[in-house]
Amino acid sequence: VIRLLRLVRRFPHMQLLVSAFRDCFEALPVLLYTMSVLGCIFSTLIFLAEPRENIETMSESLWLVISTMTTVGYGDVVPNSSLGFFLVSILMVVSSLYMAMPVA
Repeated sequence: VIRLLRLVRRFPHMQLLVSAFRDCFEALPVLLYTMSVLGCIFSTLIFLAEPRENIETMSESLWLVISTMTTVGYGDVVPNSSLGFFLVSILMVVSSLYMAMPVA
């Protein structure tokens, strides 16, 4: 492992990647905090909007929000009500824009 890390110093593209991570490391706590606040807000809204037969617990609502925000979308928990579909649609757009923000 140490040899591999020493070898990385000789590749300029790896040095560029390491410097980019070093530059973005300062903004990472703010981005993670904002993402967690968005997750808490949307999971609460979806939990309140959906009927209890569909989403029984807050953790199921949080699972729906996390899988939607990370664009994985397993499909095991989906909204049934029209308000739930609307909230998840807004969440998809907001989280896609939010995930693209650090790249820019």
